[in-house]
Amino acid sequence: MKKTILSVTALLTFSAYSQTAKPFVIEHCVDKMTDKEYYLASKNFVGSNIQKTEGFSITPHFKNVDGKIAPNNLILKNIGIGNCDEKDNLIFLFEDGTKITITSWNKFNCEGKAYFDLTEDDLEMLKTKNISAIRFNNGYSYESLTYNLKKEEKGFFINVYTNYIIKEITCDN
Repeated sequence: MKKTILSVTALLTFSAYSQTAKPFVIEHCVDKMTDKEYYLASKNFVGSNIQKTEGFSITPHFKNVDGKIAPNNLILKNIGIGNCDEKDNLIFLFEDGTKITITSWNKFNCEGKAYFDLTEDDLEMLKTKNISAIRFNNGYSYESLTYNLKKEEKGFFINVYTNYIIKEITCDN
């Protein structure tokens, strides 16, 4: 009986360990010429349609606040969902049915870029809840794309904000 309990405990431990997400890497550098400090995400979240003709990538950005790394904002690169961007919306639908809707603050541009700030409440939800879908709405053309996340993608932002390591790099100028 003791051997059975020990075996089951060992299996559960190995199983739990193998399901632990790999830490998200945030690269850190200081520009020697300007002394500006940068925190760079090593990976983006990418969502696209089935044909891969439209999509978006979301890059989390970070900053230094009182000597500690802190989330700054999200930068979205839009590909094929309208030609220009202004007052875009990003909607995160969580598995529990709750959602976050955020609006870009940047000026009109035809580069496909949108910048989104996160409130503390938004950040708390991204840190703690799995996402089932993300919708990008182009505020200029009113075109949109909804991306349904795959099982392995649902915890991407939880990992970004709660399970990260900082890797020192040299700033390239």
